[in-house]
Amino acid sequence: MTTKVVNNTMEAAISRLIRLGFSEYEAKTYLALLKENPLTAYEIAKYSGIPTSKIYEVIRKLEMRNTIQSVHGERSKMYIPMSPEEFIIGFRSTVEDKLQAVKDELKNIKIGMDTSYTWHINKYDGLIHKARRMIDTARSSILLSVWPPEITLLTDSLKNAEERRVKMAIIHYGAASLKIKQLYIHPVEDTVYSEKGVRGFTMVADSKEALNGIIAGNKVEAIWSMNEGFLIMADGFIRHDIYQMKTMKRLDPLLTKIFGERYEKMRDVYIDENL
Repeated sequence: MTTKVVNNTMEAAISRLIRLGFSEYEAKTYLALLKENPLTAYEIAKYSGIPTSKIYEVIRKLEMRNTIQSVHGERSKMYIPMSPEEFIIGFRSTVEDKLQAVKDELKNIKIGMDTSYTWHINKYDGLIHKARRMIDTARSSILLSVWPPEITLLTDSLKNAEERRVKMAIIHYGAASLKIKQLYIHPVEDTVYSEKGVRGFTMVADSKEALNGIIAGNKVEAIWSMNEGFLIMADGFIRHDIYQMKTMKRLDPLLTKIFGERYEKMRDVYIDENL
């Protein structure tokens, strides 16, 4: 591994540790000890580039975090790091305990929720994060209209919801590998995509919240809301498509004869030929 790659890896690791609440000096100290241990305080400062005047304070804070610990060397006190595996397990446990404590406290606060507002989402990760949360917290039902890239990212959450006996009805544009009882394959994938040039995404969870948006490359325009009007619109959109899927599945030969192989005449709402 070249020096440049090593430096980039170290910088990335320092940045991620800082996001977890470490100071820059704490992150550098922990990583220095992972690379080589045991080390004295002086050696840690030397290898990590931390001023010697600061190193003992940094060590003390890391000891309080149970991230490093001291051992007695032949001449002076030395330090060793907690292994990355133990660190991750311990950190996750601490965070989960804190989150549970916050959750318990928030339950005691009476919440007055305004359901009329809309939450705008313009990042793909934000859309997927919101969708996962909706699926993971759904208790009774999920309606979903989705394309392959998005369902791939939501598969684990959908399977977990199915195990919780959440009722689901999913419209999938194109072939799907996901095995869920009520999965409707949309038969006009090419036509829809060629007309709009985007992928649509619509979800309703527990008839209480809805997420609707379009995805075009890396661009996302989506809205989440608990507004009743928005819910009815999203719910009706998915249900209407499902009604069509059921009808087409049973009457496809007749429908293609009347409306065309790709249902072109049905989709053109501005013309209704006298049949």
